[in-house]
Amino acid sequence: MTFDTALLAKHLPELLSGFRLTVLLAIAILAISTPAALLLALARESAVPALSWLSAAYVNTFRALPVLVVLYFTFYGLPQFGISLSSVAAAMLGISIASTAYLSEDMRAGLRGIDPGQYQAARALGLPYWRTIRRVILPQAIRIMIAPYITRAIIIVKATSIAGLVAVSELTGQAYGLISITYRAIEFLAVAAILYLALNAVLALLQSYAERRFARAGG
Repeated sequence: MTFDTALLAKHLPELLSGFRLTVLLAIAILAISTPAALLLALARESAVPALSWLSAAYVNTFRALPVLVVLYFTFYGLPQFGISLSSVAAAMLGISIASTAYLSEDMRAGLRGIDPGQYQAARALGLPYWRTIRRVILPQAIRIMIAPYITRAIIIVKATSIAGLVAVSELTGQAYGLISITYRAIEFLAVAAILYLALNAVLALLQSYAERRFARAGG
């Protein structure tokens, strides 16, 4: 089988357009799920039973459901309740809902990695709860969270590929569309794989940089 570079050059702008949408979708999902996951992790560790139970119920529910089921619900199910979203918004919401559940557990592990004496010392100094979290706990927990957070970000980048199933023209969706039109697969799949690898390589480099920087700061 030959590699048709002319065909690839003709349709490369469409693949790059899909790649841009993949990047924007991943950034938006992380922007939504990161603060939501942190609040969920704090609620899970809360001394208030209702908060702890509700957050645990959310996490256990959406970790048990396939992401695709959640995505189909936001795209096909919500309109039956009078909530109509664009395909991009539905994909963003569905993947964010699922990602928040997983990310919250990563963050909870980071929070649990902090010596309980830090909380007690902050209370003894009269620091309010949120200032304790912001000034004392999070700066230490971030070091523990870096690796699982970047790993989760890479998983989210790959998860955006299912958005093509609800008519979102991200990278995988564009590649599939071109394959169905041209009946050629290797050219488009190769480029899609390279672009995913490049994006996730950037995230891996970011993780290494952040870990080195926090290691120097901790030293």
